[in-house]
Amino acid sequence: MLVAVNAHNQHVYALDEQKNTHQKFYCPQCNEPVFLKKGLIKQAHFTHFKNSNCAIFSEGETEEHVLGKSLLYQWFTQQDIPCQLEAYLPNLKQRPDLLIWLDEQTPIAIEFQCSALSAQRMIERTSGYNENGYKVYWILGHNYHLKDKITKFQRLFVNEHKALGCYFLELHVNLKKLTIHYQICEDGHSSRIACHYYQFKLTKKETNMKKIIQQLDFPSLNYIVEPKKRLVQEHYFLNKGRNYQVPEIVSFQKHIYKCGDSLISLPLEVYLPVRGQLVIKSLPYFWKYIFLEWIMNKSIGDVITKKDFMNKVKYMIKNEEVVFHLMPLISNKYKIKCLENYMVILNERGILAMVSNSEWIVQKKPTRFKNEKEKIDQLSIFDQLFES
Repeated sequence: MLVAVNAHNQHVYALDEQKNTHQKFYCPQCNEPVFLKKGLIKQAHFTHFKNSNCAIFSEGETEEHVLGKSLLYQWFTQQDIPCQLEAYLPNLKQRPDLLIWLDEQTPIAIEFQCSALSAQRMIERTSGYNENGYKVYWILGHNYHLKDKITKFQRLFVNEHKALGCYFLELHVNLKKLTIHYQICEDGHSSRIACHYYQFKLTKKETNMKKIIQQLDFPSLNYIVEPKKRLVQEHYFLNKGRNYQVPEIVSFQKHIYKCGDSLISLPLEVYLPVRGQLVIKSLPYFWKYIFLEWIMNKSIGDVITKKDFMNKVKYMIKNEEVVFHLMPLISNKYKIKCLENYMVILNERGILAMVSNSEWIVQKKPTRFKNEKEKIDQLSIFDQLFES
């Protein structure tokens, strides 16, 4: 732990007490004596004596976790942002790594996650903060930094922002840098991702924390190399899945056959990537086809209202025609917005025409492919557009 109390019941920080090792220190939770550990390599911190029964503070913290909390604490205090290390919240029975205030109204809990955590526990902690008026930002440590694929565990910590879409925070303790990945999207059927990222040093001169959290407005942008939108390969993926009897693809194939389609005739619109698709667990081609099928069953000139759209979405969710990933920081409103983004694509393709903020008119039926050569040619054209 980085915080203890002294004989005068005053909170003291290990960072400030490295020269004062003769006074007595106590655990702020259990009141048992603790001692200051310091050295040339490891970060100074307080620890319980052997055989302690303290249930709140774990002595199993990694060096990365201790250093990361210290780094963030120094960064906040340098900017005169009120900050408490390991502040105990008795009404929640939780102790966030840091507690900060960017304004007088809303306290913000900062959790630096360096170890495994069950989804249930993560949800409980997040809900506890939200239900008691705290915002919470989860920042991930080295073992869980985002790479070219996203894991089930990492999805738990993906957050949402109106302008930046899905975003993810990670701390590089050794480099003293914080990275924000944003506009995260998946590459077709795989768990490969593409995103923008912004990385900055945790120094007062370079970075304004209030601006980053309140506005998420960055002076410059960088990119993870985007995987190509390989629509042709997605066509081959479906064929391969059929040949190898992949259950979800076999189910998809049976469904489209009943509707008079095949893996060859599938409309182009079934393959096009949708913004926010990261939150949907269902096979992308399947839920898009079901949605498109609903529109295909209408007549040219029919009006689809926002109410019709919402009723269709609720029906698909109820019948598990569309299933979402477990992502506790993503709201239901954001998930629904992803499906609405598909309506935008159909509008751009001329299948629908938006006549108001709450109405679309069916303009034409999607084109079916007659043979594989025709399909490959068209998908190749779109691949080239995505790459340019």
